[in-house]
Amino acid sequence: MGGLTYSTLRLREEGGAWFAQLHRPDAGNALNTAMVRELTDVLARAAASSATVLVLEGLPEVFCFGADFGAIADAARAGGPTAADPEPLFELLRHLAYADLLTVAHVRGKANAGGVGIVAACDIVIADEGATFSLSELLFGLIPAVVLPFLIRRTGFQHAHYLAGTTQTVDAERARAWGLVDACGADSEALLRAHLKRLSRLSKPAVARYKAYLRQLSPMPEQTKSAALATNREVFEDPMNVRAIQRYAEEGLFPWETAPQPGPPDPVTGTAPATPAFTPAPTPASAPATSTPAPTSAFTPEELGSPRFRAAHGVTRAYVAGAMYKGIASVELVTAMGRAGMLAFLGTGGLSPKAVDEALGRIRGELDAGQPYGANLLSSPQDPELEARLVELYLDHGVRCVEASAYIQPSLPLVRYRLAGLSRGQGGEVRERHRVIAKVSRTEVAERFLRPAPPELVRQLLDAGHITPGQADLARRVPLASDLCVEADSAGHTDAQNAYVLMPAMSELRDRVTREEGYAEPVPLGAAGGIGTPQAALAAFMLGADFVVTGSVNQCTVEAGTSDAVKDILQDLGVHDTDYAPAGDMFEVGARMQVARKGLLFPARAQKLYELYLRHDSLDDLDARTRATLEQKYFGRPLDTVWQETRAHLARRFPDRLAEIERNPKQKMAQVFRWYFVHSTRLALAGRPEHRVDYQIHCGPALGAFNAWVRGTPLASWRQRHVAAVADHLMRETAALLGRTLGARTGTSHDTAK
Repeated sequence: MGGLTYSTLRLREEGGAWFAQLHRPDAGNALNTAMVRELTDVLARAAASSATVLVLEGLPEVFCFGADFGAIADAARAGGPTAADPEPLFELLRHLAYADLLTVAHVRGKANAGGVGIVAACDIVIADEGATFSLSELLFGLIPAVVLPFLIRRTGFQHAHYLAGTTQTVDAERARAWGLVDACGADSEALLRAHLKRLSRLSKPAVARYKAYLRQLSPMPEQTKSAALATNREVFEDPMNVRAIQRYAEEGLFPWETAPQPGPPDPVTGTAPATPAFTPAPTPASAPATSTPAPTSAFTPEELGSPRFRAAHGVTRAYVAGAMYKGIASVELVTAMGRAGMLAFLGTGGLSPKAVDEALGRIRGELDAGQPYGANLLSSPQDPELEARLVELYLDHGVRCVEASAYIQPSLPLVRYRLAGLSRGQGGEVRERHRVIAKVSRTEVAERFLRPAPPELVRQLLDAGHITPGQADLARRVPLASDLCVEADSAGHTDAQNAYVLMPAMSELRDRVTREEGYAEPVPLGAAGGIGTPQAALAAFMLGADFVVTGSVNQCTVEAGTSDAVKDILQDLGVHDTDYAPAGDMFEVGARMQVARKGLLFPARAQKLYELYLRHDSLDDLDARTRATLEQKYFGRPLDTVWQETRAHLARRFPDRLAEIERNPKQKMAQVFRWYFVHSTRLALAGRPEHRVDYQIHCGPALGAFNAWVRGTPLASWRQRHVAAVADHLMRETAALLGRTLGARTGTSHDTAK
């Protein structure tokens, strides 16, 4: 052992046994890369020597706290990787369990998280009666993935599950009863010496053969290692978890805690009282001695927006992830938000009723009762049966909230959904089981949703037996929309409205209709379009928004149902990298949508098709050169082939319209040109690299602003952008910005702005 020195360990040798003391007193003996590497080296050297025993010890007050939260916080601030490679730690624990010598853990003080893993992997565990054991990972959204295989091997599944699931601290006696500790007492040094006296009689070859047999008798399967490493990487790369770790390291606060506010000055000294010390148990890791608490906002994310909106929808925050068509707002996205206590809408536009039915079944199966979710209901004047079928599905699945999009006039299916959820309370009040969040960008459309449902549609529903007489009567007392989402310039279909103009106009309209209709409370107003930074979100709330709705930023997250190729494009967009293009579903009327343009030809090609449609009356009018360009570069096939594919589709979906289209050459041309819009969407969703320039990607400049905001942080890569973490980050920083802004303007500290 002579000549061996390490930065995180203290070594000595006594009577044929090696002793390695974990020695990082300034960091609570937390595990870092250096300690794992040095322990592995010591273990390998001891196993190769004549020693039969390696004793691992900590400090008198702490054995090992687990992961070094201070180092993770430092990495997050510097924008570096926050997840250390977990494989070296897993291999260290495996070598502790199976190396060619006996490993002994001598535990005094606290063993937490990875420290428990070291203990569980050792062959023999001696503990002081004051020692404690805990797994605190779940408090921060983490999972003791690397620890559990070795802990379960020692204690059995349920005891390990109890420690991890409850995060409770257990004492040495209970740990002994569960099998984690082999012997404990008031004098653990004496216990250790007694054990070493017996172990010293064993020969090295006998111990080596014995440990080799244990490797065969109780192996650690490779699939266990793979699952442990993958889970560890996932939780330590989650930006929401990193934020919780950083906050704890910097402020000493758990994720659910708010910073203590200083009390009034002492009447004698004139100074504010010291903040009471808070010692959590179990403590995950001690912050570096040099760290100082960062100032925190007096506002929390939960305080932003309308309490009435949060209560009505059963959500923790006034934040909604809007629907994105073709299932880009996927089951995974909706359930991730629901589990985080926030509302998201399934993107049903362009999906078949069968696909929507399956998706809703999955969402209901993955969310607990009461966790929020909703689905999009897209206006379909050309296919009213599709809209009616979707409403049937929503009623069958018990969907409590829909996002009504692209409506100019209320439709019969939409009104049916809203009214079928009305009932009368015991006091005569109206109860609203079904909520409709109507997305609007024009005041005349907004007013139709702010008023009660049109009487003629109510009568039709009553005559058809879709609503009861009582519901028809209550329809006069409630607005058609329970909430109104005011959509400014945004991704996809857009009227390119200015939020600073639109929100005040909608607010005035809402208040006027509330007075005229005699509603007890005004309809909550939401703000959508352009929200990708705390500044934008705060502006929306200051303009009177009761809730905010995001879109583009969610398309560039892990859970979004689009291709990795699209997400790679989106994460590099700037605020000027979008453009307006004709909308395929409303091609003939010249409706426009906002799409990504950086490195893509779709916007220019879509505009060219629309210009050709305006100038020509049929495909036969196209000159040979233009036709060749369309076939070779746009469609990749002859226009006659495109028409045959389009005709087959029309024959299946709209057989009653096919004959009329075939008789009208201009309509036929429009249908052929529309094919390109459908094709370009499919290319993007599939991520076909050979057709990258034709990707149709709906996106607004909010994503460019978000990309600039998170540059140099863990959220810079979309692979670390989880939709709930994006929401949490936006709302937390918006609350902090509000506190700083009010504090600066009033001359008070933003810590006490409340």
